[in-house]
Amino acid sequence: MIRPEDIRVVAWDFDGVLNRNVQDGVFAWSRGFAEDLGLSLDSFSSFLFQGRFQKAMVGEACLKELVTEWAAVNGAVGREGEILDYWFTSDALPDADVLAMVAQLRQRGIANVMATNNEIHRTAFIESDMGFERHMDRIFAAGRMRVAKPDTDYFRHLEQELGMPGAHMLLVDDMAENVEAARSIGWQAFHFTEGAHDDLVAALGL
Repeated sequence: MIRPEDIRVVAWDFDGVLNRNVQDGVFAWSRGFAEDLGLSLDSFSSFLFQGRFQKAMVGEACLKELVTEWAAVNGAVGREGEILDYWFTSDALPDADVLAMVAQLRQRGIANVMATNNEIHRTAFIESDMGFERHMDRIFAAGRMRVAKPDTDYFRHLEQELGMPGAHMLLVDDMAENVEAARSIGWQAFHFTEGAHDDLVAALGL
């Protein structure tokens, strides 16, 4: 049960919450990757997402270097910038309905922060190119923090940085394991699924 009167900070997940880029578990960038770039999505995905990206996510590897490595052996030498640009811009689909909630909460004096598992390069794109630095009071990203959700240290880091106990924090996330981890240390949490906008509005008392 969400207690709106106790919320001082809302921590918003990015992909699938603030950003409407995930449908049925599929990311927008991957849908046209092969056709638009003439490159193998299967090869790219299997190279990147079987451990390598997870290291980049927590600052133990560089995404740009990984994409360069893949490009070098897949007929795409020199195209790493194009590939990352395509990825980042194709997945840049801010959810206007969620951002309207953010604006209402800010008017009520409630802080809004981003709590994302993105690595450093995409985080910088989200922050500056997509303009989320204007919507959020702080942006917390796994690549900068070197820890990712659902590790409870991720949530403890936010508590320490914001000087706020978990009882006054609300996580809005589309991953059940992240929601459960936050709740396990006393946070309020809302599991945001596709089409849950009205339920979230009600839960927030907006």
